[in-house]
Amino acid sequence: MKNLLLLVSCICGLAVPMFAQKSDDKAAALAVVNKLFDEMRAANAAGILATGTADNQLVAVQKMRDGKTRISAINGEQFTKFFTKPGAVKEVMYDPKIDVDGDWAMVWGRYVFFADGKLSHCGINQFNLVRTETGWKIANGASTIDPGACNEKEKQMKP
Repeated sequence: MKNLLLLVSCICGLAVPMFAQKSDDKAAALAVVNKLFDEMRAANAAGILATGTADNQLVAVQKMRDGKTRISAINGEQFTKFFTKPGAVKEVMYDPKIDVDGDWAMVWGRYVFFADGKLSHCGINQFNLVRTETGWKIANGASTIDPGACNEKEKQMKP
């Protein structure tokens, strides 16, 4: 019995630091995604690029007005071209989910996108991040873009 209690104590002692590290990693990965949104709002191309790896790629699955879907893949440099006017856009992922496995993290969830103070569209963002020597970086991401997909909660949100 004494040996069993010692074993359980050792396992618990090891589990607490591992849980804390995973929690810290989750917070750090989410911080990178939120930093991306901040840099988009600031129209800061260098800041946007700094959140990703050198060869990151973003994919958009966009619902067009005619009902067809367009799939686009762009690199980070191309992505920065969409943000030229500070304060013109605001993106909020309001209930993110985060998974971490070693040096990989995934952040995903529903988002709302505001342009010039008005609700533009909603959808789902998903980012894969990797731990680098300088911290977590976005390796790639994907988003659905559908102006007609905003739920009632999202329609009530303000920029």
